[in-house]
Amino acid sequence: MIDSRQQPMTSYGDLISPYTNRVLCDSEVDTYNLYTIDFNRFTYTDEKEFMLDQRHRFVNNCFYEGFK
Repeated sequence: MIDSRQQPMTSYGDLISPYTNRVLCDSEVDTYNLYTIDFNRFTYTDEKEFMLDQRHRFVNNCFYEGFK
C-alpha cells in the first residue's frame, strides 16, 4: 500500500537519553537522520515501517550506552 507519511529531520541536541540524560553526539544524530531520509524516500507502508523499526532500534541502543 502506498504511504505518503514524512518525518522531520532532528536537530543536534534534540535527542536526549531518558535513562542517562546523555545528549546524543552529532554523529549519532546524523545517523538517526539517515534513517529518516530513507524513511522519507520509501513509498510503501511495509518499507516505512521497517525503517521506523530500524531507527527505533538504533536510537534505543544509543540511549542505553553508558547505562550499565
